[in-house]
Amino acid sequence: MSGAILLTLGALGLAAALALASPSAFIGGSIISGLGVGLTFNGTLRAISAATAAKSRSEVFSAAYVVSYAALSLPSLAAGLAAPSWGLETTSYLYTAFVAALSLTAALHAGRRLAATPLTVRETVWKRNRHASHHRTRP
Repeated sequence: MSGAILLTLGALGLAAALALASPSAFIGGSIISGLGVGLTFNGTLRAISAATAAKSRSEVFSAAYVVSYAALSLPSLAAGLAAPSWGLETTSYLYTAFVAALSLTAALHAGRRLAATPLTVRETVWKRNRHASHHRTRP
């Protein structure tokens, strides 16, 4: 959920950077967006790992990577195709609005799902994840 919130804030920062023509706002928005993408992807991989059996994990991870690459590349390709017709500025605003809307929707969905989960289940999952991260073998 925190990754989706950061991605939303980063997209809004990038839109502000466009409106203000501010390089520092652009750098800040890019960093915040990147952190959001990283946290979201990490959470996705952790959830997949916890929900799948070891025997089929490689297939599920492969599918997740394909979906992730498509989710990152297709909107960029669409923006590249739209830019000659709509102009770079309009396309940029629409692209950041699209990213912000999707990530805000994801954050709200995750928040509702978390709120609907009984506290004992959340505590158990948190303890299990914490325990597992402390007992991993180090290379």
